[in-house]
Parts: sequence; structure tokens; C-alpha cells
Amino acid sequence: MILKIQMMKKLIYIFALILPLAVAAQKKEAKVAFSGYKGNYIYNLFKPASAAHPDGEVVGFRLDRKLATEANWQAIQTFASPANYNELANSIEDGKRKAYEYKAENAYNIDDVWPVYQKTFRYDSLSVYLTQQHLAIGFKVLLVDTTANLSNNYQYRVVQLKRDGSEYGKYISQPVSKNLGMLAINKPKVNKREVIGGVFRLSFAAKVGTEAPQALLIKRKGEGDKDFKRIELMYSIEQARDSVFYSLIDDNARADALYQYTVTPVNRFGGAAKVVSDTLSVNSISQKMLIPKAFVAVIDSVKKQINLSWGFIKPELISMVKIYRSESYEDGYSYLASTNQAFYEDKSIIPGKKYYYYLIISDQLGRSSERSTKAYALMQNAEKPDAPLYVEVIKTEKGNKISWQDYNLGNRGYKVFRTSQLDGELVPIDTFVYLDRKLEGKYSFIDTAKNNSGLTGYAVAAETMSNVQSSFSKTVYLKQEAKTTNLSAPLLLDFQKDKKTVRIFWQQNARNTNISGFNVYRKIGDKQYVKINRSLINADKTTFTDSLMVNGQDLFYKITSVSISDKESEASNEIQTDFLTMVYPPSSLKSSFNVDKSAIELFWQPSQSEISAYEIYRFTRGSEPVKIGSSKGQANFIDKGFEKEKVNYYYVVSLANNGNTSVPSNQTFLSFK
Repeated sequence: MILKIQMMKKLIYIFALILPLAVAAQKKEAKVAFSGYKGNYIYNLFKPASAAHPDGEVVGFRLDRKLATEANWQAIQTFASPANYNELANSIEDGKRKAYEYKAENAYNIDDVWPVYQKTFRYDSLSVYLTQQHLAIGFKVLLVDTTANLSNNYQYRVVQLKRDGSEYGKYISQPVSKNLGMLAINKPKVNKREVIGGVFRLSFAAKVGTEAPQALLIKRKGEGDKDFKRIELMYSIEQARDSVFYSLIDDNARADALYQYTVTPVNRFGGAAKVVSDTLSVNSISQKMLIPKAFVAVIDSVKKQINLSWGFIKPELISMVKIYRSESYEDGYSYLASTNQAFYEDKSIIPGKKYYYYLIISDQLGRSSERSTKAYALMQNAEKPDAPLYVEVIKTEKGNKISWQDYNLGNRGYKVFRTSQLDGELVPIDTFVYLDRKLEGKYSFIDTAKNNSGLTGYAVAAETMSNVQSSFSKTVYLKQEAKTTNLSAPLLLDFQKDKKTVRIFWQQNARNTNISGFNVYRKIGDKQYVKINRSLINADKTTFTDSLMVNGQDLFYKITSVSISDKESEASNEIQTDFLTMVYPPSSLKSSFNVDKSAIELFWQPSQSEISAYEIYRFTRGSEPVKIGSSKGQANFIDKGFEKEKVNYYYVVSLANNGNTSVPSNQTFLSFK
């Protein structure tokens, strides 16, 4: 499924509103139950609770059900929030079966959410993950009643249970059934059908109703089938003026068979269906002209242009591509340019305007195709962004750590500035910190400069996609002070590990006669060291057990002595565990010619792993891939030795510090012709 950004923002907003309602919703009816494709879906508004991690006196929950006309409740399930890794894993697997829409290729998994959840066993940092149904079900935020008769009107009640079995808080849902809460959406009509290389591209259209559709129930009937059956296809929902378009792609259909399709706009649980579209019939017809696939428009904020790219199922048939552009989705298109390549750079744009494009293809015989699907892009305007907030600086072992917050997703990234004087001139530090949605608005940067001494100040500025820089944030200062101590560090001797714990052993220095205890510091991978003991370890101890679940991360430990006057020694020697670290490939590999076509330029998005270099491979059709070079720390490469008479294919792999390599990235290709 193509997930719309607006829908994702809406779902995150819903969770931001629902989760704090646990207290206010007690004993009141709320719209928290919905009819869905696999049963009734009920939100649990309470905070997580289990016997291992209670919420005050609460250690679990009970889900009750009754007909809306009845007075007595019936308990249908008792449950608790996941208390450990295995419970959450089993619950998420159950959620995959009950979720209306689940796609493994874009779904978060347990290793994404467990490190966040296990820190507090709360939902504070999980809102973006809980928008995916299988995780909401896995965390018991979304409950599914698969035994309900969907023609009945039910009410549901969620009850908090205390350790002694007695009830604490509760709330009641409004009545729900498949006949309640129907979406007020107009009937979709057949708009367009195309068959390109055996791939069906289908489109339905309808006038915009009073509600926005959230998902589609797609059904198909093939030759020999008695009934329509649900099929999960790639689809998109796009609104243009007073119309809404439902576009499908079916790449798993027989070339010689007749198929019929219907779509039904539904809520995000597959329910509240009211109208079924007209039936669209289609079969595969041999065509000389092929509409381009994967036609996309991408902003290049550095060059201030829109990059158009596409591909063909049979590129050898294509002679010329004509590009048409408009500032309106429906009409006003005019000829822009022609090319025989699979890309085009539109440099004649104005920031702040949205541009729409489609293509007309000519084959080697001079015949023209129908117009392609449309693509659009918006170049950000030159408005100055707001400066980052909550800027702080602390001293760490690696250097001065500057942290800040900024939630503007339209920014390209941030620059950090430094001064060595109070209210002195701020000078930029070379490193650019790029926007990363996974950081959820919280960023940091470590200044590793060795010559920082005395008073050092830092400020941060944001930069938009159009390279417009904000004003400076407030300047924060750090006074560098030398650390003096007469204590000697202990000697780390050895460690023992299992799947859940690491136990370290040390020997105290005999010269330390006035110590009060020890502090243990841990580092995960390439992150900074942090103290992990909550209270000072007794001076007579020589071992410490770390209960962190490492999940494949390398761990490092150091230890310090603390005197009776709270003075801390320098850190001890470092000891390292030997866990294996995953290596991820780079993503979004693309290629283009330089100005005079003397070289092919490759660029990609960096790997999510800590790596030492990228290795670049090239091959042509029928030949084996050959390594042509490497790139250390740079997400680009220039190939001057490509074969001009052939189509050149490329992929890139990541190389970790320990010598491990990732799987290959996506492939890109380019031809000199």
C-alpha cells in the first residue's frame, strides 16, 4: 500500500489524543470501538500494566462485551501489557494475523520498538510505531473481537484489574456494528484502465464526499471464480479539486484471462463500508507502446531543480519521451521538453509552486502512446525557518555534546557554530547534521576538537530544502575544567555473558585506601559511555552484573574509583564483549551523467550502520559484477571507466569496521546512447 503522509500525520495525532484519555474516560462512553474487516476493533486507553511492570495497583485488564440493548456484561478476554521480549514477540505475531493491512516491507518490527519500550514500559516514545496496526495489537493498545456477529450492535468495556483481582478504572465504548458509523463517501465510477507489459493499471473516480476515505477493500474475480475475493494490491488514494481517484496496480494477472475488479472505500480497519464501486473488467492486450513505470518527481534543493525519472519494461522500443507540465492537476499542461533518456532535470521552476507532469512516449516506428500517470513536486519557498529550540551542551569523553530540538520536517538539516569568547563571533563547524525523521525532532552533535579550552560557546541554525538558513539559536557555553584526582583506577580483569546479562570482574588498586565505592560505565557500539549503576557500588565488591538485553550490539565497559570525598578517578582499562553487529546497505542508489558525459555520477543515502567504507560494483548484461572502487565517508562516487556502448548497471555494499559486509543495495543503470 502507498501510505499517504497526511494519513500518517493524522494517525499520530489520534494516538497523541487517545493515550492521555485513560483517566478522563473512566465510566464514560467514548468512540473507541470500530467495525472492521476481521471483527470489531477496540482501543485500550489505559496505560500499560502487567504483574512485572504494574501501573500503581493495576496489573492487567479485562475486555467485556454486551449487546447495546442488554444490561449484563460478558467477559470475553483477560490480558496484560507485554512484560518481556517473548511476550511482545508472540503478541506482535498475533497482531499480524488480525491487522487489516500488513506489509512486511514497510512495517516496523520488534527490534525497532523493544529497545524503546523496555526502558520505561510506557508508551511515551511509541506513538509513531503504534500507528501500525500489528504493533498496536501487539502492545494491547488495539484489541480485536473476532467472535462478534458484525450485524449486531455491541458495546465494549475495558476494565483495569488490581493484583488482588478487584476492579479499578473502566470505560465503555459507544455502540458499534457494521451498520453504524458508515463512511459518507460517493460511489466510485470506472475512470481508466491500462495494460502495460502484462501489468494492469486501473483507476476509479468519485466526487469528494463529506468524509475522506482511509483505505480500500479491493476484490477481484477471475475466469472460473464463482465470487469476488479480496486481493491486496498496491494502490493510492489522491484528491484533486472536487474529485478523489483510486488507482490500482495488479502485476499478478494472467495475460489471457478476463478479470473483474471492485473497490470499496473503508476505514483503516477495513470496516464502515457503505458503497461498492462499479465493476471494472480488463484483460491483457498486446501493445507496442509501453507507459513508463515508476515515474517520480524529486526535489534537488542544492541545484534548485526538480528531477524527473522513470523506467520502461522494454526500453529498446522507445525512441523519444515528451514531457508536459502544468501548475494544475487537471488541465493547463503544455509541452516542456523532449529526451531519449530515463530522466530529465527541470530547472525552470519557481520556489513555492507545485508542478504536475506527465509523459507521452514515441516508439521506434513513430507511434505515440497515451499519456502516462502524473507525478508532482513542490520546491520549498525562500521563507526563513525558525531557529532550533532547547539547545544544551555537556562535556563527554568524546568531546562537547551539543543537543537541540526541532520538529519542522521541511528543513534539510542543521549547522553547528562555535565561539571561544563570550558573545564572540560564531564560526561554523564543517559537519552538517541532516534531518532524520527517526530521531523524532531530537538531535545532537559531538565537537571532537582537541583545542577547546577555557570558555566555549555553541549555537545552532536550521537550513531549509532551499538552503535558506534560520537565525542562530541561543548561544550556550561550557567552561572546560581540568579533572584532578589522587585515586588510581581499578583493573578490569574479565567478563562473562549470556543472552540477557554481562558480568564484569575487576581488581582494586592497593594504593587506594580511602575509597567509598565504584562507578561502572558502559558504551553500546560507537555511542558514548554512560554510567549504569544507580547507586555507588560498595568498596568491597569486585563484580557487577549488567542486565541489558544486548540484541546483537557490541558492549564496552570501564570502571572508576570514588573517594570518600566524592572525587572520581580516571577511567580504568576498557573491556569489550564480542557480539556481532548487523551491517545495513545504503539506500536510494541513483545515477546520472556529468555535463559532458565523460563520467557517470553515483549517489545514495548513507547506511544506517556504523561503517568504514562503501564498495562500488559495476556490470553489463551477461557479465559478472566487478568492484570498481570504494568511497570512505562519502555517499557518492564518479565512474570514468564505464562502457559507452552498453547499459552499465551498478550496486553498492557497506563495509563495517570489523570487515563484515552488507547485502547489495538497489541497482541503478545508465546507457551512453
